Amino acid sequence: MSNNNYEYKNPIDQGYKQFHLTKSQHNKLFEHRQIKWHDKYEYYYNDKEIIMHNYNNWKSNIKETISDYKELFNQKKYGSFVSDSVYKDKNKECLYEEIMKVIKGE
Repeated sequence: MSNNNYEYKNPIDQGYKQFHLTKSQHNKLFEHRQIKWHDKYEYYYNDKEIIMHNYNNWKSNIKETISDYKELFNQKKYGSFVSDSVYKDKNKECLYEEIMKVIKGE
């Protein structure tokens, strides 16, 4: 079911920077969110947060309706994707810091 009131807000327009992780880097950092063949991720960060958007590349049920395919190929427009965030923790080294090290090539 689509949400016609949804409007995608590009994180880059909100001051985030986009970065790339290889499948291997992603799977090492996110033990419980392993990339599968039908996943596509986009990653964004600022000085306090990392955002991951997960898009599905394929529908497993071919009998889906035309509106589902419309959403599949326009996931940002209809909001039919998953977004996760990783926050910076000042009290300890955390996943945020590990990801920042990968971005910086350390």
